[in-house]
Amino acid sequence: MRVIVVAGLVAAAFTIDGAAYAYKPLSTVPATPVEWTAPDARSLASDAAVGEARRAYRAACSEHQNAAYCDCTTAGIAQVLMPDEVHIAARTIGERINAEGDALYASTSDTPPAAVSTAERIEHVEGFYANACAPYRD
Repeated sequence: MRVIVVAGLVAAAFTIDGAAYAYKPLSTVPATPVEWTAPDARSLASDAAVGEARRAYRAACSEHQNAAYCDCTTAGIAQVLMPDEVHIAARTIGERINAEGDALYASTSDTPPAAVSTAERIEHVEGFYANACAPYRD
């Protein structure tokens, strides 16, 4: 009787060991976190609305900076912000970007934090592009 019990235990041990040896994880590469990115303005608004807002912002920027700097900042700002936000930014640009092109706020990403006001979105995006486009300043 003892031989049968021992033989059963040995057989079970080999079965468990064989199953553990045969197990291979599906993937050894850790999953990368998915980063949220803001939608492009053209994916949510018409080309005409984005173009009109872009021209208004560039004209307002030209009152404070050179053409190369304004081209650079306008391209990014008109892509990230919605046309109504770009129009607001154009009307209030003198409050945020001075003659030297400095912005009050500079961030490391053009994607504004979630759930912030329009003014904070504009300040965030303008700050990012003011810093990114600094080489184009006079």
